Amino acid sequence: MVSFGTYAVVIILVIFIALYRFEKINHVKRLRSIPIRIWVNGTRGKSSVTRLIAAGLRAGGKQVFAKTTGTSPRLIMVNGDESNVSRLGMANISEQVRIVKKVQNFGPDAIVLECMALRPDLQRTESLQIVEPNIVVITNVRPDHLDVMGPTIKDIARSFIRAVPDHCMVITSESRIFNEFRNVINKKDIQISTVLDKEISNTDQEKFSYIEHKQNIALALAVCQHYGVERKTALFGMQTMKPDPGALKKHILQFGPNKVVMINAMAANDPESTLLIWSATEKKYTQINLLINCRDDRIERSFQIADLIQKHMEADHIILTGKGTGVLKKQLQKKIKGKSEKIIDLGNKNPEQVVSEVAGIVADNSLLFALGNTVGFGLMMLDEFIKHGSQEC
Repeated sequence: MVSFGTYAVVIILVIFIALYRFEKINHVKRLRSIPIRIWVNGTRGKSSVTRLIAAGLRAGGKQVFAKTTGTSPRLIMVNGDESNVSRLGMANISEQVRIVKKVQNFGPDAIVLECMALRPDLQRTESLQIVEPNIVVITNVRPDHLDVMGPTIKDIARSFIRAVPDHCMVITSESRIFNEFRNVINKKDIQISTVLDKEISNTDQEKFSYIEHKQNIALALAVCQHYGVERKTALFGMQTMKPDPGALKKHILQFGPNKVVMINAMAANDPESTLLIWSATEKKYTQINLLINCRDDRIERSFQIADLIQKHMEADHIILTGKGTGVLKKQLQKKIKGKSEKIIDLGNKNPEQVVSEVAGIVADNSLLFALGNTVGFGLMMLDEFIKHGSQEC
């Protein structure tokens, strides 16, 4: 005889499957009621590009919702206002289902969603089953999160392409790296459009209230123009929008008589992106200081940063903050032998202590170039720096 417990398990299972199917059907209906669905993937710049696309489309008269996942997850409303996305636990791609359900009632023309997933299988699930995008933006392909998406940069590129739905348009700043996957691209019938930095003038870039990469602007403009928004209109919307909390910014700090220029490049935490910002940064200062925020759960980045400094970055002081600074300190001591006095370890100190000690290190007319990890302590430390008589420029 079949026990009552077995019947109960079967009944619960049937109910669960029925509820899942019901919710899945409703999600698809909600999703497809939104005509324009844009999914932003890539290694760096996803949050910025998500905001830029939404701002450009909004300037063109479209009712647009957007959601970012980066430094601080935000839901951006059709009027440009935004709110925090609350989470009870870790980030989960099911959050995108909840966002679609929330915004669909407003009858928007478009939704722009930043990719949440790192794992290749979850990226495919998010794109193919949750978002069903009309356009996928792949910002770039950089050597980050190799432990999850690697082991090589080609593996990362392959994951990005496999997450694109069939018959979908891809707008990207990359070109050659995807040529190796031409068979997959042809089989999926994917159309790839590549944008170039040179399409954006210095004048266009300088009108932003923060330091925005030309590549990001070009990607967003391409999407907006695809949906019929004039270039000038879209650009104006982008230039007047509120930037992401992790956006690249330049601050003037005043520590007593000493004026210090601080570049916040912490959101660009892969070596290639950081090097691009470093190369574009003016170096005509009396003193150059690197401020590196570490995380003990991102030890691989400490190894990458040590290599980057050894090969490309010369500084008077290398100031370490956050947790796990010992790993980076040992790597730097190996790679820049005889210059250990440059390394100043402020690990495990609170933001107020860090700022106080940095104020005693930096000279007048010096550069403080911040890199590493933003989330958590990084944001609190930056907020503390900005309190000390800073002027954003």
